[in-house]
Amino acid sequence: MDNYAVIQVSTVTKHYGPNNAIHQVSLQVERGELFGIIGKNGAGKTTLLELMMGHLHADEGSLHVLGYDIQKDSEKLRDHMNIFMQSTSLIDKMTVREALLLFQSFYERKGSIDDILEQFRLAPVADKLVKRLSGGLRQRTSLALAVVHNPDVIFLDEPTTGLDIQAKKEYWDILSALKLQGKTIVIVSHDMSEIHQHCDRVGVMRDGKLVVCNHPNTLITELPGGGMTMEAVYMHYAVGAMGGVER
Repeated sequence: MDNYAVIQVSTVTKHYGPNNAIHQVSLQVERGELFGIIGKNGAGKTTLLELMMGHLHADEGSLHVLGYDIQKDSEKLRDHMNIFMQSTSLIDKMTVREALLLFQSFYERKGSIDDILEQFRLAPVADKLVKRLSGGLRQRTSLALAVVHNPDVIFLDEPTTGLDIQAKKEYWDILSALKLQGKTIVIVSHDMSEIHQHCDRVGVMRDGKLVVCNHPNTLITELPGGGMTMEAVYMHYAVGAMGGVER
């Protein structure tokens, strides 16, 4: 697929009372790109994610996804984006198959539930209650629910938090396969090693502003005074400190 701006964020600001949760943020995400967002707690990462999904309305600026205005054309985008889930509590008392069937019923697009179970390696637990699954299987179930309608754009907020090394690897294997299918993925994470290894570009948020955006290796090599790691990038841009010295 040819690359083009699937997500276009233009000088977006979001107020909460007198405070700017997001201030004059502009960025674009291309088709088939895995785009990471990093920053301290309270930097505006999740607010930006929810604005891009249309869960929040911007006070200033504009957001377009797949060419549609996210605020005016949300219904047209419904089948093209995922439902973002941080918790499986809503479907804990369902089996994996029942949850997939329920979420698929929300959309016009339909696919084979058996194919989804195989793709996400959930077939062996298809008839088990979600609440009985391990943490890794619960997270895989959440991702399967998010893409049960074959969306073009996927948003994820800290999806691998609390998972062991093997579960994280399995989760990222699935994300990599989705990316190869041409899906556009936007992920918020505090795991700098994952961000460095998997993201095509990374945007760093600080105090509601996008302070820098580029390929992880470029961000590392362009650090003033050197750096060598995404952790150093995080400390420099997101925290404002290098070597423990505030900038």
